Amino acid sequence: MPRYFIALPLPDEARDRLVAIQPPAVPCMRILAREELHLTLHFLGEIAANDIDAVRAALAAVRTNAFTIGLNGVGMFPSERHAKVLWAGVEANADLTALHRSIGTVLADAIGFRPEIRPYAPHITLARLDDPAQSSIVERYLEENRGFVVPSVRIDRFILYSSRFVDNVPKYEEVTAFPLDLAKRS
Repeated sequence: MPRYFIALPLPDEARDRLVAIQPPAVPCMRILAREELHLTLHFLGEIAANDIDAVRAALAAVRTNAFTIGLNGVGMFPSERHAKVLWAGVEANADLTALHRSIGTVLADAIGFRPEIRPYAPHITLARLDDPAQSSIVERYLEENRGFVVPSVRIDRFILYSSRFVDNVPKYEEVTAFPLDLAKRS
């Protein structure tokens, strides 16, 4: 059964810049492919087939205008000693936070979705570590890329994606795109 998530696709220029700063491939590290790079808004997990239409209808009700975000710096989750994810940062942005909140609210009303309780920490995953990588590799990567900046990335839609594992690698498929420019939806 596929799992679902809602994310912001990134323009080609931003993806190119992100690919350029991805860490070098080392054993036990999976570098995300260019087409996998996105900014997750909410992870839904498995959804019953009869709820997909309700999800689409709820997401279609979200109304906001397109906006820009800035990408800034790199980091890791959860900690330096136990790094599992290397990411590019997303600058604090009121429009992004409002979109995240709006989507969580409409999905809670539509299907009883419960957004995560921890604060939203927008980021773009660049690599996943199956085992903690050598700390020197991670430290060097973080130091070399701490000044990474893409000041203006236009966000003009969000997408409901499905995800299935194929050979232990997630394969994303666009289910439905929702434009953010209110004039285009009227």
